[in-house]
Amino acid sequence: MMSTNFLSGANSRLLPPSIPFRFFMAAMIFYLLFWAALLYNADDITSYMMGSGPMLGTIHMATLGVLTMTVIGASLQLLSVATRRAFKAFWICRLLSWIYIPGFMLLAYGMFSGWYMGMLAGACITGTGLLIFFGLIIHNIRGVQGMAAIMQHCWAAMLSLLALVALGIMLIFDMEHGFMGDHLAVVISHFILAVFGFMSLLAMGFSYILVPMFALAPAPPEKIGRLSIACNVLAIIIMLVGVNMYLPWVTLAGAVLAMGGVGLYLLGMTGVYRARMRKRLGVPFLLIRIGWFMLFLTVLWGGAGLLNLWPDTGHSLFAVLAIIGWLLTFLTGILQRIIPFLSSMHTSGSGGIPMLASSMADERYLLVNATGHLGGLFLVALGVALDKTVIIQGGAALGLIGAGALLLYMVTVVRHMIANQPEESIG
Repeated sequence: MMSTNFLSGANSRLLPPSIPFRFFMAAMIFYLLFWAALLYNADDITSYMMGSGPMLGTIHMATLGVLTMTVIGASLQLLSVATRRAFKAFWICRLLSWIYIPGFMLLAYGMFSGWYMGMLAGACITGTGLLIFFGLIIHNIRGVQGMAAIMQHCWAAMLSLLALVALGIMLIFDMEHGFMGDHLAVVISHFILAVFGFMSLLAMGFSYILVPMFALAPAPPEKIGRLSIACNVLAIIIMLVGVNMYLPWVTLAGAVLAMGGVGLYLLGMTGVYRARMRKRLGVPFLLIRIGWFMLFLTVLWGGAGLLNLWPDTGHSLFAVLAIIGWLLTFLTGILQRIIPFLSSMHTSGSGGIPMLASSMADERYLLVNATGHLGGLFLVALGVALDKTVIIQGGAALGLIGAGALLLYMVTVVRHMIANQPEESIG
C-alpha cells in the first residue's frame, strides 16, 4: 500500500514548520484545557446527554480542540509528502489557522457559558475554517494514482466532515428555535459522523502510512484496507439510517458491519506490528496499541448498548471509550512520535544539524504523559461506570499532569528545532 519510497524527496514538499506546528501547539494547549475542564465538570459527565453548557464545551474541547487540530496539522504535512503534491499556497494554510483556532475559541466559550450568539458565530467561523481545510485536502488528493485505500479513507472522512459541520450548525439553531422533530437523533448522527466518520477514518487512513514508516515494516495488503473502508463507510450510512428512521435493528446491523471493518483494520495493523524490523518502539507505540484495543472495546460496547445491555451510565462510558480511549490515546501516541520526526526533517532539510529524538528533549516527559493519560483514562472510565465523581476527578487530575508533560516536551522540541535551522526557514 505504501512503499519505502514514501520519504523520497520529502524535504522538497515540507511546509514551513510554523504551519503544522501551530496546529500541534494549539492541540497540546487544548489537550491540557480538556482535562482541566473535565476535572471542573466531573459531576456532570454521567448525567449529560445533550444541550449547551460546560459538558458540551468539554466534549468539543477534545474533538475540535485536540483531535481535529491534530488532524489538520498532520494532514497538511503528511498528505503533501504521501501524494508528492506540495501545498504551494502557504497563505491559505496560514489563513486556515487564523480562522479555525480563534473560531473554535469563541465556539468553546459560547458552549461553556450557554451564550447562543457566541456558539452560532463560533460555529460559523469554525465551520468556515473546516471548509477551507476540506478544499485544501480535496485539491491535494483529487486524481492521485495509487494508494487507493488511503485515498478512500480521505474522501470518506472529508464527506463526513461536510455533513457534521452542517448538522452542528443546525443543532445550535435548534437550541434557540426548536425546529427539529428529534434533536437527540440529530445529536447522535452528529456524533457518529464526527467521531467514527471524520476523525476515525482519517486516523485509520493515516495508519497505513505512519505505522509501517515508524515501525520499519511492510505495509498491510491493499485489499485489507479497501475492505475495511468499504465496511466502515457502509456501516456509518446504515447506522445513520437506523438512528433517524427509529429502526434499532438497522442500527445494530450497521454496528455489526462496523465491527467487521474495525476488525479488518486491526488485522492489518497487527500484521504490520508483527513484521516490524524496529523491535523497540517505545512509549508512543504503547499508546498506539492501547488505542487500537480501545477501538475494539468501543465497538463492542456500542453493540452492547444497541442490545439494551447498558447500565444507566452506559452512554457516557461509550463517549469516554470512543473519545478518550480510542482517539485521544491513539493520536497522543502518534503526536509523541511525529513531533520529533517532523522537527528532525525540518532541521536536516534546511541545512541544520540532524537530531535524534532523544537529543531534542527529555523523553521521560513522554513516559509521564503516557502514565497520566492512561491512568486518567482508567479512572475516568471507572468513575463513570460506578457513577463516582471523586474517581472521575482523580482521573482528570492524572490526565492534566500527563497533558502538561506532553506540552513541555513539545515546547522543548520546538525550541531545539528553531535553534538548529536558519531563521528564514521557520516560515
